[in-house]
Amino acid sequence: MKLSRKKLIQQLTADTQALAMPEGRRVGQPGHELALNYLRQRMAALELVPFKGDNYELCYERPHPNTRTDQLYTNLVGVIPGKDRTLDPLLIGAHYDSVIDAPCADDNATSVAMNLAIAEEFIGAGLERDLIIALFDAEEPPHFLSKSMGSTRFYHDHCSDINFAGVIVTDLIGHDLSLSDLGVDIPKADLLLPNAKKTVFVLGSESDPVFPEIVEECAEATSGIKVFPTLNSYIGNMSDHHSFEVNGQPFLFLSCGQGRYYHHELDNLDWINFKKLAAITEFVARVIHRLDKTPANAASELHDPIEFELRMIKKLGGPTLPLLLKSFGIEMPKDREELNALLGNLLP
Repeated sequence: MKLSRKKLIQQLTADTQALAMPEGRRVGQPGHELALNYLRQRMAALELVPFKGDNYELCYERPHPNTRTDQLYTNLVGVIPGKDRTLDPLLIGAHYDSVIDAPCADDNATSVAMNLAIAEEFIGAGLERDLIIALFDAEEPPHFLSKSMGSTRFYHDHCSDINFAGVIVTDLIGHDLSLSDLGVDIPKADLLLPNAKKTVFVLGSESDPVFPEIVEECAEATSGIKVFPTLNSYIGNMSDHHSFEVNGQPFLFLSCGQGRYYHHELDNLDWINFKKLAAITEFVARVIHRLDKTPANAASELHDPIEFELRMIKKLGGPTLPLLLKSFGIEMPKDREELNALLGNLLP
C-alpha cells in the first residue's frame, strides 16, 4: 500500500466517521443526501473518471417498494483507467445506504471507506485494465433483492455487455467476528479458537479457477486477518454481489458476518476494529494487483475448491483445531461431504 498501516487506519477511520452520522443514510432521508455530497467530494478529490457522462452519479427512478410512489436513487461510480481500456475491467463495490436512522458504521460505512482507500492506492499505479469503483444505493430492506436495489440497477442498466475480470463486493467488514454471535454450538469457542475474531469470510472462489491460488497467496501475505473461504451457496446472495453472481460473473464477496449490532442503533464506531479493516483493505489491494495481471474468466460451470477451503480452515484453526473438534466427536473434514457435515454440526 502507498499508505503505512498507521496512515491507512487514520484514513479509514476518518471516512467511516464522516459517513456514520447519527441520522443515518436511509434512502429519502436528509442523511442520505449528506452522504452523497461527501462521497461526490471524495471521488472528485481522488480524480476518478466518471463511469458514464460527466459526473459520478448514475441516477434511476423506481417506485418505492412500500409506498409505490416514485423514488429517486443514486449510484456513484468512478473509474481508474487502465493502460488498455479494451481489457475486461475489475470492479470493487459496496452499498452506502443505511437500514435505519442510525450510524450503521459497519453496515456499510466501513466498506465504503475501504473502497475509497483502494481507489487512492491505485490512482497512478499503472493498472493494465480499468478498475471500477462502485458505491451502490438502496441495498437495505425494503429494497434488498427488489428492482430498486442499486447494484441490480447498475448491472442491468450499464453492465449487460461487460465481462468482468473480477468483482469484489464487501459488506460488514469492520468488526471482530464472534463465534457466539454466529450461533456456533461449542462452549467457550471464542476462547478455544483465538484466531476466530480475525476471521473474514470470502465467498465466491468457486466462480473462477484462478481465485483459490490468488486468495490463498494474498491471505498469506497479509498480517492481522484470517481468511475463511466458503461456497456462496452456504450463505446465499446476502449483499450486492447478487446480480453479478446470478449473471455468471467471477466474484468474491467479503464479510465478517452479522455481528451483535447488525441492523442496530449501536452499530457505531465503538465496535469497529480499524486495524482489522486496514488488514482487509491491504488483502483486497493484493487481490486486485494479482487479478490485474491474471484476470478471472468465469466458466459456464462452477468448480469445487474443496482442497483450498480445507487448507485455509486448517490455517485458521491452527494445530489445536483437530483436537478441539475431536473432543466433541467431530473429525476434521477430508472432502465436501464431510465439510458439509462439520458446518451442520457447528451451526444451529
